[in-house]
Amino acid sequence: MEPRVRAALVGAIVAWASAFAAVKYLLDAGFAGEDVALARYAVALPGFAFLLVRAGGLPGLGLRDAARVAAAGLIIVAGYQLSLNLGTAHTTAGMAALVVALAPALTVLVAAALRYEPLTSRRVAGLALAFAGVAVVVTLGSGASVSASDAKGPLIVLGAPVAFALYSVLLKPLFARYGAIQLTAATSLVGTVGLLPFARPSSFESVAGATLGEAALILSLGLFSTLGAYVAWTKTLEAIGPARAAVWANAVPPLAVAFAAVTLGETITLWFAAGGALVVGGVVLAQRAVGAIRRPRLRPALAGAR
Repeated sequence: MEPRVRAALVGAIVAWASAFAAVKYLLDAGFAGEDVALARYAVALPGFAFLLVRAGGLPGLGLRDAARVAAAGLIIVAGYQLSLNLGTAHTTAGMAALVVALAPALTVLVAAALRYEPLTSRRVAGLALAFAGVAVVVTLGSGASVSASDAKGPLIVLGAPVAFALYSVLLKPLFARYGAIQLTAATSLVGTVGLLPFARPSSFESVAGATLGEAALILSLGLFSTLGAYVAWTKTLEAIGPARAAVWANAVPPLAVAFAAVTLGETITLWFAAGGALVVGGVVLAQRAVGAIRRPRLRPALAGAR
């Protein structure tokens, strides 16, 4: 792997992993989940617009394809970001990262339901393992007694990987006609518009009243964890392919947990670590292709969705 490709790959992984702690910090500082999403994409919006124009837009886009792009954009930006932020307000950043780690496995499940990919016994085992890991983290990960309210945050966050799975499957038929840059930029622009109904006068007041550190985190989320990570990841996919890149992407959940532990003081118990290992292991197992089956694989999609 060339040094610049490695740098882009590591940069994307670090950007996504650090985003969970950044979001949690802003939420704990008093920002509403909707406001964090709005501010993050407001920062990234000009960059996505530039990328779409530079790539030539989406020439020949028909009504049906436009509907897919619009739906995918609303799902991956409004659906994903609001689920992540609102759920993280009721749980830890590390917990949120492990729930979001289910995204590739859920994508396999949705793709199988739509007959895009076969649902083999190995993939079923991987899905079961990953969800068992989340159950272990939610019920035993804190090391304290568990109440029904402890599941509230993770259940809301679960909407984020579900959104990613639906987004990926919706865009699959379009990859043959349009590039990843055009599709991700277009869906990000449409999705940002979908966040506007959640803007309130207090949204602008909270951003305007942000401290220097909070403003830096918002800029980092928009430029580094959304726009920059997307560009870096796209370059990585072009250089080493989605299969090799996906292996590296499995480093995001444990690194996110480590970031949260160091920067926010979140506790990592043995049960939490064991559950996290089950999640990552299950996702890896669910993603593995079965060599005896020669069917088209669902191409990974991305929109700065971490």
